[in-house]
Amino acid sequence: MRDWQNDAPREIAKVHDAMPGCTPEELRKALRKHAWQFHCGTSWGKRVWSRHCRAYMAKLTGNGHYSGTGKAIEWPADIAFPWKGQAGDDPACREFEATADEPILKARAG
Repeated sequence: MRDWQNDAPREIAKVHDAMPGCTPEELRKALRKHAWQFHCGTSWGKRVWSRHCRAYMAKLTGNGHYSGTGKAIEWPADIAFPWKGQAGDDPACREFEATADEPILKARAG
């Protein structure tokens, strides 16, 4: 039986090692091309591959979420995520911390 969760990061690293000096966009395309070799059309393999590719690209680009443009997803200023920053000491998450008197999700004006 295949260990999907451990195999995916190894395969992604192999693809990246074969392309030294590539841009994130080039790597994203190479990972897409290599996807079928990993998952062979299985639904579980597709889920695992896409999840690990997103995580790898997020680490590579420095964005919390990776979109095809390489830019981080930006939330409107009126939406607050009070649980961010609670998991660790990541300074990037501190800007999203809410105070006790702040509502979890502020209603949009207009």
